[in-house]
Amino acid sequence: MLTSTGKLLSMGGKPRNKSLSLPFLMNISNTASKQMTKLRTLQIGNVDVIGSRFNGQELHSALCAEGFDSHHLVWRKMGSDAKTTEIDYPFKTPMNNALKKLESDLSIQSILHPAPFAIALNEHFRAADLVHYHLLHTGWFSLLGLPLLTKNKPSIMTLHDPWSMTGHCSYPRSCDRWMTGCGDCPDLEVIQLMKKDNTHGMWKAKRDVFAKANLEIVVASKWMLEKVQTSPIFSHFKHHLIPFGIDLEKFRPGDSEVARKKLGIYPGNTVICLRATVSPFKGLPYIYEALEKLSTTKPLTILTLEDKQLFKDYLGKHQLIDLGWLEDSNLIAEAYRAADIFLMPSTAEAFGVMAIEAMASGKPTIVFEGTSLPEVTFAPKGAIAVPMGDSDALTESLRRLIENKELRNSIGKEARQLAEAHYNWKTHVSRIIELYEQVMSEKATKANR
Repeated sequence: MLTSTGKLLSMGGKPRNKSLSLPFLMNISNTASKQMTKLRTLQIGNVDVIGSRFNGQELHSALCAEGFDSHHLVWRKMGSDAKTTEIDYPFKTPMNNALKKLESDLSIQSILHPAPFAIALNEHFRAADLVHYHLLHTGWFSLLGLPLLTKNKPSIMTLHDPWSMTGHCSYPRSCDRWMTGCGDCPDLEVIQLMKKDNTHGMWKAKRDVFAKANLEIVVASKWMLEKVQTSPIFSHFKHHLIPFGIDLEKFRPGDSEVARKKLGIYPGNTVICLRATVSPFKGLPYIYEALEKLSTTKPLTILTLEDKQLFKDYLGKHQLIDLGWLEDSNLIAEAYRAADIFLMPSTAEAFGVMAIEAMASGKPTIVFEGTSLPEVTFAPKGAIAVPMGDSDALTESLRRLIENKELRNSIGKEARQLAEAHYNWKTHVSRIIELYEQVMSEKATKANR
């Protein structure tokens, strides 16, 4: 873990002290668990089931397993966890829909919603010793409530993208106006879209809110750490670099032939697995270009996750298997095991969990430079990185991997080793617990002064 000064706290190297040695990081500390058993933690986010790796649900479950008194407070509950509660207030759904439309018409974002006041009155919030926020900008929360919520309650926020630092967009890409106040926006239609250019007004609103909020910030990549350190809105906070982790027993190399048979993949085909989505940040046009330019005599299977029918034009030329949106992580792991290559040419990515899942499964990944992905995948060791937007380079790297099984196996083997060293879920939870300990310790120190 890195502070905003870049000081190494727990991510390898020489430990700070005996209590933060490598064994502590690799296995949840029994001593820490005993000390923190009575700590009441609250995760707050938009939903529990969809995206549970990011929204605090899996972290909540892990904390419960480690003896914490953990609860998850969500805007929309879809699962059955007894310690997950839905935020509620009178006329919640119609009010939220009306306010979302009003915000859209006024070209403001996450300002008008009453959810923070419902949170402040919630019994689990009032009882919590520490609160951890996730994904607040999905159309249900008001940033104006953060100073109130964080005033007397130790609070942590995980930033999953740069939206909180910009005038409206989730990823500014090549635009640097977010560093000087936004305004005169070159692309109002990019996610999160805005009807009129109120980007400077939104940027100022965020600056004023976060200046009054009492938070510590968690990011998952050095790419994001550089953003928060540079941001006029976030540079004053304490920053902590804690990469996400995954279940390395679930996402692991396995019998590819068994997985292919289950999915109906033709024997002898080389399998290209990818995320199929029309999101402007996931590189779909470049995948199309690469497949059009690709010249190979090898029979191919295109195995897609998320949206269906986006590659129907390739039926007849290649085998196409659309798995659609999968919530079952076991099925996702099966897809990786069936693949030979994972293609992830995102044009914007703050971390990229699918890339590390493919790494853990022993598969080579192809990514674009200019995002967090080359860093996260340790390219060129655990992946191949090509220049942003260069479909020729993307095509050539894809062709090399298709034609060279030894190269695929070599990169895949190293990718698995890197995933084991850096992306163990237990290590991630240990680092979060260490941060919670640190925050609570600092609170106690201030109280005793």
